[in-house]
Amino acid sequence: MIIDISNESFRRILENKNLFLPIRWDGSDFSSTLDYLFMDYIKQIELTEHENNHFKNICINLDDIKRVCGLLVKVVNHYLNGFPSMAYEKFESVMDILMVTPLEIYQKSVMEQFGNSMNNIDDDKLKLYRVVNVDDIKPYKRVRVFHTPYNLRSKVSTSRYSIAGYPSLYLGTSLNLCCEEIHMNPHKNFALASKFKLERNLEYTNTNIQVIELGVKPQDFIAINENDENNKRRISHHLLEKNKTKSAYLLWYPLIASCSYIRTNKSDPFAAEYIIPQLLMQWVRSKIGANKGEEYDQLIGIRYFSCASIKASEMGFNYVFPTSGQQKSNNLPYCSVLAKAFRLTSPEYMHEFDCVESCEKYLNRKNDFDYIGN
Repeated sequence: MIIDISNESFRRILENKNLFLPIRWDGSDFSSTLDYLFMDYIKQIELTEHENNHFKNICINLDDIKRVCGLLVKVVNHYLNGFPSMAYEKFESVMDILMVTPLEIYQKSVMEQFGNSMNNIDDDKLKLYRVVNVDDIKPYKRVRVFHTPYNLRSKVSTSRYSIAGYPSLYLGTSLNLCCEEIHMNPHKNFALASKFKLERNLEYTNTNIQVIELGVKPQDFIAINENDENNKRRISHHLLEKNKTKSAYLLWYPLIASCSYIRTNKSDPFAAEYIIPQLLMQWVRSKIGANKGEEYDQLIGIRYFSCASIKASEMGFNYVFPTSGQQKSNNLPYCSVLAKAFRLTSPEYMHEFDCVESCEKYLNRKNDFDYIGN
């Protein structure tokens, strides 16, 4: 069923605080929690059908939204019942629906999104950082702040977008966010920090890079006219105001919400909150594999807001890129695709700076970007 809603109706749907992200939940029954959220969400949309408004210009397929919600609940049920292969099969059906109407937020401002344009690398406004804990203060090379090497897979614990034993490269748009994600206190722990740059020269990388957008909250549309100088998640108002973006967001919201539950107990070995995001990463990796043999390598990442806490969710964006290539060499057991896709500064010890912001400013002034192994 195709329905047409107004901008006022769209705003009213997303003003429902029950839909705000990320979501803190009681940790009891994840399947029921999702089901209740989706029922409330669909009810909000259905209420707009009966409004008499002459400015209806956001066209959505309510049947597709209902289908996505129902499939995601089935995905979780299959997984929790011990049938991960059936869960993934249902999840593929979700992505088949969503990818017909992709959510594209290509920004040209401070938080520039990865687009198809090959901008001059020196003019690249996207700032990406990585922080890693270390046990000593030896001089380390760039590889120490890259992804966990292939020969140390046993050190890779489960994460929101990656399963245990599978390395991925996680980056953040601010050092404070990176520290928050790994629960690191730079005044009590030894930690290394580097700034990363995406290599946009396709002829050099031989890699086509795409990013799936999961970094938009309902709150972003509600606060569209607010001018908050401290906002670290600036998203172009021009893009958010497009009816095409709003239509796509209503379709994608169930998936974004499913990936955006705050983990209730970080000490538990299993996290129901990670079921959907880990299946999404599995889907991403399958798409990378399906494109092998084409003219260019494929690298698909995900951009998302932090779900470590409500506070962290406003501190910037996270990016995750799965390893997808063979190891670069016997001496460098790192993904060859990622090794070509990113340059980074030599790492700095964060405890040697007065504060996190001072370290970030110093990294922003550095210009010794190079590839791992150098």
